[in-house]
Amino acid sequence: SLDDSYMNKVVCFSAENQLKGQRTPIDAFSGNEDKWNQITQRIYRWHGGLKSKKDRFYKTATQVQERDFISSQLNDTRYISRVANDYLKQLGADINVTKGIMTGWLRHQWQLNNLIGSDRKEKDRVDHRHHTIDAVVTACISRSFYNDLVVQSKDIERKSPELKMRDIHFSEPWATLRSDLEASLNEMIVAHTPQKKITGALHKETGAGFIKGIGTVYRTNLDPEFKITQVEKIIDDDVKRIIKKHLKKYNNKPKEAFAEGEVVYHKDGKTPIKRVRIVQAKTTLKKLENSKLGIKDKDGKVFRWMAYGNFHHVEIIYSKSKDKLSGEFVTALEASHRAKGIGKPKQPIIQTDHGDGFEFVMALHINDLVKADDQIYRVQKLDSAGNRIMLRLHTAATIANKNEELLLTINTNTFHKFGIEKLSVNSIGKIIE
Repeated sequence: SLDDSYMNKVVCFSAENQLKGQRTPIDAFSGNEDKWNQITQRIYRWHGGLKSKKDRFYKTATQVQERDFISSQLNDTRYISRVANDYLKQLGADINVTKGIMTGWLRHQWQLNNLIGSDRKEKDRVDHRHHTIDAVVTACISRSFYNDLVVQSKDIERKSPELKMRDIHFSEPWATLRSDLEASLNEMIVAHTPQKKITGALHKETGAGFIKGIGTVYRTNLDPEFKITQVEKIIDDDVKRIIKKHLKKYNNKPKEAFAEGEVVYHKDGKTPIKRVRIVQAKTTLKKLENSKLGIKDKDGKVFRWMAYGNFHHVEIIYSKSKDKLSGEFVTALEASHRAKGIGKPKQPIIQTDHGDGFEFVMALHINDLVKADDQIYRVQKLDSAGNRIMLRLHTAATIANKNEELLLTINTNTFHKFGIEKLSVNSIGKIIE
């Protein structure tokens, strides 16, 4: 059935397989009354949900219309394919859905698998352009092409049943298909949608307190999830000594020491220790005010410090007096406040006016495309701590390959050296001047 997939395989004797050939079960075996009775008795015991499968055993070749066979191959039953098919049919166009196994077979036949990778047998999925190759192959599968394919493959399998699907060869629809596609792939820009919407959490769900002279602190439960590395970070010295002594009894295994039913008491021997305070990081109040969000109580006093959520964008500005570039990283929270006018009048999310002594150069969001060192990259990550941006080749479908990334510090020398230029690209990868 032009289907070498795992789900279409069955264990059988090779002699029986060759005997059956391209015939339906009833055409192949009904001439042998004993064998046909064995087959029908076995399928009779199948449950009712397999009725359609049972019915196929009794259909002759003349009853199996070629059109029905083609329809079963062209119309994939996967939900997303059906939905996309129904949606596109509203355009009034004649739509076919081609199964992946067919496009995979033709990619192999036409030697397209290694256009963007080194493997000649399988396509390279770490490059977004593999979707383009599939699209070209799919566009070449017309109804007439499929009819020819079905007829010829059946004829070949009747004559040489030992052949497999990949042993059958079909020529490309035109002689220069591979070279034409290769030229297009080399010039192609993969479109990525910049993350400009203010979505997701504006700050982390958990926060920390602050103790002057110590830094940020948080509380954690004494339970089997407690980590042995946290013991030395316990703030209260008396509590730390008690916890250490208790853990020693259980060979420093928190899962046993703090299992259900195990209770640790304060030095009064009566009050259970259920939670302990842990040092998160040594820092100062000034640094906290610049790096985290302070949550205030009803009296206006900050009682918890929350880490900001993702960065919305970075504004790259040029200082005229210092003749240098720098980056102003804008959190999603700040972007939200600008858009909604929280604590300030409403203003554009991207601030282009940074004062008389500064010139706005560009704003970069995640997935924005930039040209650097004559190659096109997408912005993968914004790093405020290092004043850097992480770039990755626009074609890369994974983040595993270090050779496809470029980590750049935002300064004048770097931007001049790599010739950083922001690109505006539409949904089909065309640069908008």
